[in-house]
Amino acid sequence: MDHYMPEIFYHDRKALLSVDIHPTIVKGKCKFVTSSVQNEVRIWSYEFENVNLPVAPLAVHFIASLSGHNAAVNQVKFCQNPDYNLLASGDCHGRIAIWQVSDQPPPPPCDDFPPNKENWVRFKVLNHESDVTAIAWSPCGKYLASVSNDDSCLVHEALTGKRTMSVSHLRHFPNGISWDPDGKYLVTMSTDRKMDLLDATKGTKLRTFGIADLPAMEIGNIFLEEKNYKLFHDDQLMFFQRGVSFSPCGQLIVAPCAHLEVEATDIYGTLVFKRWELEKDRPAVILPSAKPTFLVRFCPQIFDLVIDSPTNYSGLPYRLIWLALTKDSIMFYDSQHSHPIGVIENIHYNNLSEAVWSPDGRSLLVSSLEGYCSFFKLKFDLWGTLSVKKSKEFECPPSPQLIQTRKRPKKEKKATVNEKEKKAIVVEKEKEEERVATPTLTPLRPASAAATTVTPKSAPSTPKLGGMLKYLRKQEGSTDSPSTINSPRCKTPVTTDEKKDGKSVKKRVTLITLQ
Repeated sequence: MDHYMPEIFYHDRKALLSVDIHPTIVKGKCKFVTSSVQNEVRIWSYEFENVNLPVAPLAVHFIASLSGHNAAVNQVKFCQNPDYNLLASGDCHGRIAIWQVSDQPPPPPCDDFPPNKENWVRFKVLNHESDVTAIAWSPCGKYLASVSNDDSCLVHEALTGKRTMSVSHLRHFPNGISWDPDGKYLVTMSTDRKMDLLDATKGTKLRTFGIADLPAMEIGNIFLEEKNYKLFHDDQLMFFQRGVSFSPCGQLIVAPCAHLEVEATDIYGTLVFKRWELEKDRPAVILPSAKPTFLVRFCPQIFDLVIDSPTNYSGLPYRLIWLALTKDSIMFYDSQHSHPIGVIENIHYNNLSEAVWSPDGRSLLVSSLEGYCSFFKLKFDLWGTLSVKKSKEFECPPSPQLIQTRKRPKKEKKATVNEKEKKAIVVEKEKEEERVATPTLTPLRPASAAATTVTPKSAPSTPKLGGMLKYLRKQEGSTDSPSTINSPRCKTPVTTDEKKDGKSVKKRVTLITLQ
């Protein structure tokens, strides 16, 4: 392992807050970005010029300076999908700027600063209500997740700026976020001693890790009895972020800021959670350290298991390597041993702020608050043998189904206008049939015991004739004489209507009183 620290003030002697490396390496050159309390984002590149020498010289080149923020830039991240070639930066005013390389020539330089070699333009601007504390790109590179001091977690579509998920009142001061490589989960950490596992699509809280029942164990010379412990440090841990991280395969979640209080003794370290044991709501392993850790970053490469080692606490068929930062040291761990496999200490005068691996895992970049960056050229012979297989080719334990899909009952289809009309016609016909079959009863028309025959309305009914009318009908054959009509015996004239040739004809009937 070779250590380099070129005397370059990347932001005019200002403290560096964040660094990140581009996911592609072009002709041995790695492009990286820096941010600071200054309102600018700057892009650089580094390379080891002659790798055949025992110690290859390091060359760092300036590429561009991006102006567009009005406050300190807390974090910068390159999109992990090189096809999009995007960069995100979040500042203390709640603004997230998404940058993209333009084909247009760069603008002329300002003051004595060198000219830009690439023209990075501000593509989209996203907003929080307070400081942006951490950002994370989705594995596909289409979405950007962010947490803020406004206690929220947001997900935006990077190319359109559309907000696809919003979780308000998540936690007090969340300052760490990581995206599951499988795209299912988001994991966040906050200063209220909590780590939350969220559904990356809906934002639902699936699991919360803060307090756990731990079995009896011994860490160093300290014995822990079986009881309930708080897992993480409180808000007195003064670091800019709590950098939780998923492993490249997605099978492990490694969280910094572990703090177990055992009577008057404090145990610091890093917690390892297994994906297939997330339902237990407790860590699988506690990796102790002398000082509190605040950041975890995984090496992008996977290694073969060490055959001579009898332990493999993770249960994975391969070996993962990661680093954990304290304020003045870098500690290296793997998924097979429960102790550090490497330690780097006292490389800067001021506190460390960020660390990132190169895409091939052969170099490491670490920033500090004094304004310098350290570069490390790594030799894989020290770590082990690179695995020929990819992580997806190994058989791993199945992960639990934390995201439950609710089956809603099928809704009945709303009847169309035609169906409603048809139903109304059928109901009307049924009512009409009931009305015809059951005649209405009135006091003048008593119900008969026998079945009543009903004649249709169109057929005229013949009224019942009394005895006097029968007599008059018999007299219809005789001609009406004026004397009969004007007879004094005729008291009351009666008229009847009869139809003749389809026409109604009125006839005068004389009522004769017999004495």
